[in-house]
Amino acid sequence: MKKFWLIFILAFLKLNAQTYSLTGKVTDENNNPLENITISLMKQKDSAIINYIGTSKSGNFSIKIPPQNEASFLQISEDKFKAFSRKFESIHQNENLGTIKLSKELVTNIEEVKVTVSPIKIKKDTVEYNASSLKVKPDSKIDDLVKEIPGAEIDADGKITVNGKSVSKIHINGKPLFDKNGKIELETIPANIIKKIQVTTSKTKEEEFTGRAPITDSLTVNFEMNPKNKVGVTSNIRLGYGSDERYDGAIFFTKINQDSRLSLAAGSNNINAGLSGKTGSGAGIFSTTIVNATYSNKFDNFDLDRLNANYYERNSETFSKSARTTFLPDYKLDRNTERTGDRDLRRLGFSANSILKLDKFTNIIFNSNFNNNTTESTSDNQSVTLRDDVLLNSSSGYVKQKSVNNGFSQSLGITRKFQKERRTFSASVSSNVMDNSGTDYNLTTTIFHQSPEENDYRNQRSVSKNQNTDFSFNARYDEPVSDSAIVSTEITYKSLSLKNDRKVHDFDTVTGEFSTFNSLLSNTINQDINSLYAVMGYDLNKTKFRFFFNANLEINNNDFHSFFNNDNIDFRKNFIFPNYNTRFVYKFSSSKSLELSNQSDFTAPQMTALNPYIDLSNPLLTTQGNPDLKSTWRNTSSIYFVNKNLPKHITYSTSLKFSYTENNVSDFSYYDDTGRQFRTFANISGNKTLSWDSRFSKTYKWDKNEFRISPSFLTSYTHRKGFVDGVQYTNTIYNIAPKMIVRLNLRDILDLTGSANLNYNFSNYTNYRVDKTRAAQQNYTIGMVNYFLKSNLYFSNDINVTKNNNISAGFNRTSYFWNASVNYKFYKKQMTLRFNINDVLNQRQNAIRNIRDNYIEDREELVLKRYFMLSLMMNLNKFGGKKS
Repeated sequence: MKKFWLIFILAFLKLNAQTYSLTGKVTDENNNPLENITISLMKQKDSAIINYIGTSKSGNFSIKIPPQNEASFLQISEDKFKAFSRKFESIHQNENLGTIKLSKELVTNIEEVKVTVSPIKIKKDTVEYNASSLKVKPDSKIDDLVKEIPGAEIDADGKITVNGKSVSKIHINGKPLFDKNGKIELETIPANIIKKIQVTTSKTKEEEFTGRAPITDSLTVNFEMNPKNKVGVTSNIRLGYGSDERYDGAIFFTKINQDSRLSLAAGSNNINAGLSGKTGSGAGIFSTTIVNATYSNKFDNFDLDRLNANYYERNSETFSKSARTTFLPDYKLDRNTERTGDRDLRRLGFSANSILKLDKFTNIIFNSNFNNNTTESTSDNQSVTLRDDVLLNSSSGYVKQKSVNNGFSQSLGITRKFQKERRTFSASVSSNVMDNSGTDYNLTTTIFHQSPEENDYRNQRSVSKNQNTDFSFNARYDEPVSDSAIVSTEITYKSLSLKNDRKVHDFDTVTGEFSTFNSLLSNTINQDINSLYAVMGYDLNKTKFRFFFNANLEINNNDFHSFFNNDNIDFRKNFIFPNYNTRFVYKFSSSKSLELSNQSDFTAPQMTALNPYIDLSNPLLTTQGNPDLKSTWRNTSSIYFVNKNLPKHITYSTSLKFSYTENNVSDFSYYDDTGRQFRTFANISGNKTLSWDSRFSKTYKWDKNEFRISPSFLTSYTHRKGFVDGVQYTNTIYNIAPKMIVRLNLRDILDLTGSANLNYNFSNYTNYRVDKTRAAQQNYTIGMVNYFLKSNLYFSNDINVTKNNNISAGFNRTSYFWNASVNYKFYKKQMTLRFNINDVLNQRQNAIRNIRDNYIEDREELVLKRYFMLSLMMNLNKFGGKKS
């Protein structure tokens, strides 16, 4: 830690060393100032970026740089204008360039120097980054490029956010490569073949073709390869073997020929990793095998967007222990559980996505998907329940399960544009069939120590068959009513059929088979849902602002037929829901905007919560539905502001969100003297949540070096009502989660990343056994890469410290996780030899505390600990007839 702060102080002092300023003003030919035009100073010999900045609202710029003894050039570039550049033999004083006019027709090139891509551009709703301006390790994949985008974060589950907005799609050259969520792409594609990264609002195929403004709030990150890399082959191979028979191997291959692309990603390891080879933070110890192949091409009027085949296999070993305290009005229940298990998953999938262009106005879109999942698992469970330290019950059991799931879906759609601009029509039909069958063997013993006559012994086989079939039709028509406004009408029909059948047989000791039918636990459920949605929308899209409003009328018809314990239960529920969604976006400038949104929607209760049958499948939990449940209504409002200030290298975003719920479906439970829980459902109103999320990023650049500081602050207030042991209570929850991330890059010397994340949770109760609960978690990380021998040799260290305050006795409060590696690049930097140690201190733990409305649970799970591995990585690329 002392070394970290020493480096930080040295960097700060470096930031305040002597610098000079290049100043000026950028206008168009009519003397109108141009805002957010990128100004870059680069080395002439290799076009390495020294520093860059954006123009202010008045067109002014001031770029600070250290003294320059070598030749450099200043570049000003914007898509609508010809590039401007000026050469400097050296810089040892302030320079005022005066007013620079950018021409749309004539090239203004004072000196003949090489003009390169700007570090960052803002084009409408798209922010484009030059990949060479983002500092990453030599062997980095594109997920490391994402982490270097100001305001971007990737959490432990792989979820990506940029300035607080979630990323839903990852594209390569405008298309998904392997899978829709981009996980494989992020882990396998090398960063050094990417030229630029574009962050934009996600669009459907229809929106891309028609030019219709997207309604979604999610983002797409598109990685554009260097044009010279669009013909050739890129391949990466990784082979590793280590202690405790740990192994890791992967191959990534892509052949590109303009519009044609063939990609293969395959790998196998037992180090809790995907194709990246990076040991994950998940629970359990597992081995994984992945094979994924994709082909795409364009032919005249036919675009084979994606033809994919994939295979996935995971074999897991798990162990967990938990301690849960449930607070009831007059006493508390403590339940301690231990579970060990094995789980094998095999998944095979095929998919095809294509577009047929009938003419310049009409597209036919076809999608098809098939998947097969097979899961086999075994588990041993032991648990005890105590009431105020008095033993009530204990349970032990062995469960063996096997399930096979097959799914097939397809859709066919047409999108039509007309001569009149922005008039469009689209229609689609889709169907989905899912078939699941499973067999479970259950051998359990439950002892009720206060009532031995109620002891429960089970040796059963359960055979289940489930089939879901759905069909949908959608049609939409857009009509422009002015040069900037569109009125849309849309209708959707959905038909869903659910068939579930479960047959349970007890073991017969006489026949030695599972031949005694158990009518109490066997059941049949058939459900038919027919829904009709009618939508009217208005979309006004001006240069400075956008406003849209959608009103939706949903009509639901639900028929429910079930057979439980030799008794037929049939009922029908009909729902009519008026919903709406509205948003207003105001653009102060191309880089600064404000969004206001409000959404109101109704949700019907699940049929399983409505069905009044009594479910006795769990000896410690009896469940019965409530047919009198009402539909849940939720209203959500939000405010979002973002400012990408290029002149000051600052990105800032903040959002405020409020949600209110009426008739929320809540558990209504009580416990008997044996500790057995009886649960039904009830409506409750008045739940509300207010949250504030604020993020800031500031980057300092000097002489090819970079320092970034990124603080964020998340806080929320939640007021929830519920029932415990038949009594209503309220829970007021305050959550505070400040976070700080700092990044330092000293070119060819050091990459350093540090973060501190604190999470505090305070719960205050009324009409409850306890008045309040408190929990706190602290997480600190340091990542450091040291470079030697012109970056051919580098050392990498990643340290993670997690501390859980208030956790129960018997659980580890503090976890130390340190990974270290030494890497050497050779053979023209195409090969890397790596020796790494996972969990150097052998101290890694996975203990967490969860606080819910009526209980607190501490949980600890099995994790992969220390191992050593020696790996060889090869990057063999050949583009344009040349090896790279």
